[in-house]
Amino acid sequence: MLKLYNTLTRKKEEFKPLEEGRVGMYVCGPTVYDVPHIGHARSAYVFEVIRRYFEYKGFDVFFVKNVTDVDDKIINRAAEELREAGEVLSDSRLKQRAAEVASRYLDVYHREMEILGIRPPVVEPRATENIEKMVRFIEVLIDRGYAYAAGGNVYFDVERSPEYGKLSGQDKDQMIHGVRVDIDGKKRQPLDFALWKKAGGGEPSWGSPWGDGRPGWHIECSVMSTDILGPRFDIHGGGLDLIFPHHENEIAQAEAATGGLFANYWVHNGLLTVNGEKMSKSLRNYVTISDFLKEHRDPDLLKIAFVNSHYRSPVDYSDGKIEEAGRSRQRIMIFMEKTERLFPKAGDREPVTGSRTVQRIREMTGGLEERFTRAMDDDFNTPVALSAIFEAVRLGNECLAGEGPDAGNVSMAAALRRLVRGFAEVLGLSLEPVSMEKEEAARIERLVAERENARERGRYDAADEIRRKLVEKGIVIEDTPEGTVWRKS
Repeated sequence: MLKLYNTLTRKKEEFKPLEEGRVGMYVCGPTVYDVPHIGHARSAYVFEVIRRYFEYKGFDVFFVKNVTDVDDKIINRAAEELREAGEVLSDSRLKQRAAEVASRYLDVYHREMEILGIRPPVVEPRATENIEKMVRFIEVLIDRGYAYAAGGNVYFDVERSPEYGKLSGQDKDQMIHGVRVDIDGKKRQPLDFALWKKAGGGEPSWGSPWGDGRPGWHIECSVMSTDILGPRFDIHGGGLDLIFPHHENEIAQAEAATGGLFANYWVHNGLLTVNGEKMSKSLRNYVTISDFLKEHRDPDLLKIAFVNSHYRSPVDYSDGKIEEAGRSRQRIMIFMEKTERLFPKAGDREPVTGSRTVQRIREMTGGLEERFTRAMDDDFNTPVALSAIFEAVRLGNECLAGEGPDAGNVSMAAALRRLVRGFAEVLGLSLEPVSMEKEEAARIERLVAERENARERGRYDAADEIRRKLVEKGIVIEDTPEGTVWRKS
């Protein structure tokens, strides 16, 4: 029984899909005005793992993630770039540059998600491609008395939504402190929010019954999610910071338009800090995904640091956590590489049916699979699920080291390797050797060969000196009966 924490009810609930064997999931995606940072990586990775686990359980997951490609931040970035280039801020150039900004940073987002091993959604709707649908949706809200036009803008009337605040659990006084002040003063009350914004000078705009303008941020997700997944679907996800006002407003306008429930389960990931502080460029602790990859090269390190914490918990990013993740990954990789080297084909060979070994493998792997699924069924408890991988590695190493009841059991170690690979796949871990440039690898191979030659000639001091140089380069050397092997630490 899979249970997940529903922000709407503030408790864990058994997951019951609307359609047997299928999960409809919508997750709020990026606003593409800058390069993505590790906070974006965490949110994207959390929902990738959730998606993968549903698939592991046999569900067909219809995963939707939107792109906000028109927004104040995008327009401001476009204006800034034009000013830096010495161009006049004409309406046509600002609109053109805003589209260029969105396209450029969406390409960056896609590329870096691919490097992280985060798969694209089944559908990725963009706000600018759904403007007409948003206009029709707003017209429905006006017709039903939930929205009103004022001076070229359209606002949602919160007073018409008696359950407003049910997601965040706040009263109206608390919510008023959390909303932006409306400088034009056309709203009836502070909590009313914009569904349509009157066009400002030079901004991208579209025609509507209320004049030229563009949609408010909140309306985008309600329209695109219900258009693709239907008026009611299984899971809506996003970061904890989106609960209010974004998701609160989504619920209000979607349920007002459709007359029924919106998403059955609301799933929110915890936020990320850096060395105990909110990530900020002014504090010089702003870590982009590309910054991380330049320094560490291995996406698995970031992902292991993330799955070591429950998805709803905050994560504090630090060098120490990445070093710890590196040690954890190395434990796994030593086992995986050793089994691959010792019996590369054993992983594809099943033991003889009915043998004692078969029974032992079934007992051991079955126990680990139960431990893994029990953890993931409990609101995607990845820290406990990750421990099942390390237990499999420990047992596998015992087999290889000639220790314990399964000493020397090649089939057992191979079965555990398959299990580790399967669990890692669910957690989105590649477990691939860290890549390096061909020239660097060739230099290391030469040093390893020189060390082998020195050892064969009895020049052990020289061999030790070469080993020391390799260790300084982050290379781990292991002498085996089959010869010397090395790997990047």
